[in-house]
Amino acid sequence: MSPSSKNAAGRVPGVAASGPGLGLAAACLSLFAYATALFITPASNNEIARTFGASLGLLGRLPLALMVGFLVGVAVSGRLADRQGKLPLMGVGNLCTTAGVMGFAMAQDFQMTLLANFVVGLGGGLSETASLALVSDLYAAARRTSMANLSQAMFSAGAVLSPLAVGVLLAAGVDWRWGYVGVAVPGVLAAVLSLIAAVRRVDRTSIAPVSRDSQTRAVPASPILTPTLGLLSLGAALYVGAEIGQSTWLSVLLERELEAAPAPAAAGLSLLWLGLALGRLAAIWVARRLTDLAILRGSLLLATAFEAALLLSPEPVFALAASFGLGVCFGPVFPTIVSAATSARPDRSGLVMSIVVAAGAIGGAIFPAWIGVLADLVGLRPALLMCLALLGVNAAMFLGARLGPRPR
Repeated sequence: MSPSSKNAAGRVPGVAASGPGLGLAAACLSLFAYATALFITPASNNEIARTFGASLGLLGRLPLALMVGFLVGVAVSGRLADRQGKLPLMGVGNLCTTAGVMGFAMAQDFQMTLLANFVVGLGGGLSETASLALVSDLYAAARRTSMANLSQAMFSAGAVLSPLAVGVLLAAGVDWRWGYVGVAVPGVLAAVLSLIAAVRRVDRTSIAPVSRDSQTRAVPASPILTPTLGLLSLGAALYVGAEIGQSTWLSVLLERELEAAPAPAAAGLSLLWLGLALGRLAAIWVARRLTDLAILRGSLLLATAFEAALLLSPEPVFALAASFGLGVCFGPVFPTIVSAATSARPDRSGLVMSIVVAAGAIGGAIFPAWIGVLADLVGLRPALLMCLALLGVNAAMFLGARLGPRPR
């Protein structure tokens, strides 16, 4: 491949001279910060229920409020990201998320926690969509899936940290609200780094796919809404519904169904997301050897099996082991969907990303909340069969699907 079409870092031509490193660091830190804010609430669900006297159905409104806010953020971020740049949106989103977690820390009634979670989701919709689109811009298609998994591994690291911190606080007898104060710190740092990178114009790119014969071509005009994008968006909705659904209710399952102590029940979510982080890191290597479709098929089939094992677990230790395996299989799914979607239209990465992320947010808004409603009626473990069904349908869908070849 000629130097004129792609440099050694695998960048798309036209990236600012400061290179992809600063932009990638800003995107990774933004994803890390949002994940700490996103998963501190599921880890704190048992304490929130005790503090505010909330039923499982009422707790289910928390992820619903967050995902409604997230959808609002995604709705305005796609076109703005393409026109105004991804980094300014990342900075604003991180500040918004920080305001939300601080509001949650100071909430005196359950209605205030819903409002705070809406604000957290709003900031996440801005920052996550822009961060993923920026990573897509910075790297050519040959490395896009690997780098998407790397950035999402940082998201997973944030999701490991905040539940673990809640478990440590509870074990030490510290009020759970201090966890929300703590996760405000990475949000502020991510906002500062994003704005520094914006000043240096890291995301000023000239997008053009690189062909097999190493000649840069203009992207032909083509419709945004295609059957392939529809398939990937539906896959994102089903996957996020299962991922957020299981994440939201894992600590409750461990404490109420399997009689785990409060601290390990809260920290158990960290084990699920540690598996996700490792799965995404492994996918950086796997993505260079397997097609996107092969990764999706294998990951979803194995995830379905581990979800079944989790729901059948008789003891907390078996549930934790199954949740770790589930996380490893979950890991590559969303980054691979994102990479496959943006590869087709790298010139409109912000808009394409907003469509896929919005679809995922719809799944995340609907299914976890319904699990809470069903749990009040039939019990939590039977209600979590919804996650198993979502994964099974998703696996079957991609088994019968075809995706175009990944561009080189």
